[in-house]
Amino acid sequence: MQKKKKVVGLIVLIALISLIFISGYTFARYYKSINAGGGTATIARWSFGSSNTEATINLSEEKIAPGSSGEFEIEVDATDSEVAVDYEILVTDEKNIPTNMKFYAETKDESGAVIATTDKVSSFTELATNNLKGNIPVEANNQKRTIVVYWDWEFNENDTTTTDSDDATLTYDENGNSSLDCGFNIEIVGRQAKTN
Repeated sequence: MQKKKKVVGLIVLIALISLIFISGYTFARYYKSINAGGGTATIARWSFGSSNTEATINLSEEKIAPGSSGEFEIEVDATDSEVAVDYEILVTDEKNIPTNMKFYAETKDESGAVIATTDKVSSFTELATNNLKGNIPVEANNQKRTIVVYWDWEFNENDTTTTDSDDATLTYDENGNSSLDCGFNIEIVGRQAKTN
């Protein structure tokens, strides 16, 4: 009887092994795993700056008066950017700009070629709001813009007043003394350009 139990146990063991093998083989026919690698991408570098950062822009090294004219430059730089950059110049504060001073600008590419010229307008704020903005593409040796702003304080031969207030919007202190400093603050803003 012990022999019979061994034979039955052996048959049951063989049956179990066969069942496991058959069911594993059936499952294997309908399942396959492939290591196909991973999805990767490299993020484009974005870069934007200006040599005008924290700098004072002087309209002139000398005192100005009606009949004076001059120019100053604003640089926008996206040299290391791997995406196109939209930029704009904002005027954050303007003080004592003569009312008959005119402004216009030329935008130059990195090689110095003029790519845009504006009309003359009567305030730097107006010029900046409407014209001092653009796009810098991702192009070798073409990722800088120099904006040359020209100003001209026209001489008014018909001005017979004895005060400066007709030519400039002067600020006055509590004693009635006017400030003869004029100028403005600007902010240079760069944004990644939207792609289509």
